[in-house]
Amino acid sequence: MSVSPKPDFLVLAKPAGARCNLHCQYCYYIDKAGSRSGGASWRMDEALVELFIRERFASAPGPVVHFEWHGGEPTLLGLDYFRKIRYLQR
Repeated sequence: MSVSPKPDFLVLAKPAGARCNLHCQYCYYIDKAGSRSGGASWRMDEALVELFIRERFASAPGPVVHFEWHGGEPTLLGLDYFRKIRYLQR
């Protein structure tokens, strides 16, 4: 039985920004922590999260949609934050 490949792609989101607490040596984002100005939040706003999820579904080339929420310990943003994300994705 052969399975035909479905087109798909992956988008990586970093909702905690430079606040990640892992400090990996290879990190491409860690020096950005000091570049935030104007009182900007280090946390991705929930309205932006919702827009990101909606646009990700709309732009998917196939029926399978992957989400990667990257950047540090997940509880850094709080479990309710990710419960909301899970709700929106479903």
